Amino acid sequence: MTTTTASLAPAQAPHTSASRGHAGLRSLGAALRPALQWRLLLLWLLAMLLPTLVAALPLWTMLGAAFDRSVHATALAQRLDGVAIADLIGLHSQHASAVSAGGIVALAMTLLLSPFLTGAAISAARAPAPLAFAALAAGGVREYGRLLRMLLWAIVPLGAAVFLGGMGASVAEQPGAVLESSASNAALAASLIAALLVLLAHATIDAGRALLALDRRRSSAVLAWCDGLGLIVRRPFAVVGVYAAITALGLLLAGALAVARLNVPALGAGSFLGGLLLAQLAVLALAWMRCARLFGLMELARGAGAR
Repeated sequence: MTTTTASLAPAQAPHTSASRGHAGLRSLGAALRPALQWRLLLLWLLAMLLPTLVAALPLWTMLGAAFDRSVHATALAQRLDGVAIADLIGLHSQHASAVSAGGIVALAMTLLLSPFLTGAAISAARAPAPLAFAALAAGGVREYGRLLRMLLWAIVPLGAAVFLGGMGASVAEQPGAVLESSASNAALAASLIAALLVLLAHATIDAGRALLALDRRRSSAVLAWCDGLGLIVRRPFAVVGVYAAITALGLLLAGALAVARLNVPALGAGSFLGGLLLAQLAVLALAWMRCARLFGLMELARGAGAR
């Protein structure tokens, strides 16, 4: 699949609201198909298996300690009864440190792999034709430093969004509220505002990544983020629309696959393989969402003539 290239020079003609709307739709369309490059998605899937295995290993050990020597192991593999659940609760205290450590290490690995995978996506977006695995990996390594700096800078806008959301939650607390529904509505509104703030902060980070991708000469993650923020200010509906549409589509697809995975009956090897396939498809949906979002924002920034 090919991605188009264009000059990064500022656009000379003024944008009307209609042309901006069409540009947003074009950017959305331009992002959906190129993000389906199978080598790129497979690279994401294989990379995400590493932290998954690290997180699963302590849980595997805990389940093995509980059920490997049980005469009812076959039945328990299909359904846990009350006694088995009580045994697991008791074993969790013994393995809690290992499970927590596995989760922390897996999270750290995921964060450290993120710049590499985003760099591979950037290389795929720049290329006029689909890249081989070696070229994608080389692109991820080449872009790693700049994207790692952007990941570190992301702490600032995301932290500010969380802080403002916490302030909103504090304001929403109504100790003197007469009706419980009033307090619940205020808490719900505060939660929605906090979620929107976090999503908006993340949109500014993705816009900064898009600008880093368009200009290989950029080295400052902070300046790229500032320019990404400027892009959102200049074209708020197009940027937020592309970001929200792709995010919603990706999350809905991943959620549907996750629900299907949870409803796969435990009937043997076929069910296990089917559940594993559905789980990996959910991961691929999230990987596609990340890549498509970046491609769409790159297309918008390119059309706006952002530097």
